[in-house]
Amino acid sequence: MQLEHQQILVVEDDFLIAMDLAETLREAGAEVVGPAATVAQALELLSGQPITAAVLDVTLGKDVSLAVAQRLAGAGIPFVYHSGQIALLRGAGWPKAPVINKPALPSVFVAAVARAAQGRAG
Repeated sequence: MQLEHQQILVVEDDFLIAMDLAETLREAGAEVVGPAATVAQALELLSGQPITAAVLDVTLGKDVSLAVAQRLAGAGIPFVYHSGQIALLRGAGWPKAPVINKPALPSVFVAAVARAAQGRAG
């Protein structure tokens, strides 16, 4: 299990994608936090429990997840972007992080999240 004992925050507004990502992470051994569908939910989850790493969609409905990315970066919590809107990441203020293009194979997704979580553990 690549993600055993890792607390992974999932920030994704599409319910079906969020459930699929959460299940994929659980199958890899992770303890899933969330999923959070909004910036407010994600920030609340970040304040309430330890997070090893996170998966962050760039667009959340009509909002963008910039505040979440900045909070994660400021707290030293590694994360990956999981998005079909990677052009938005070229704007000012977005912290650097690996990008997983939607849709991604489960093995590619888990490997990227595991690499991010290892950055926190190491």
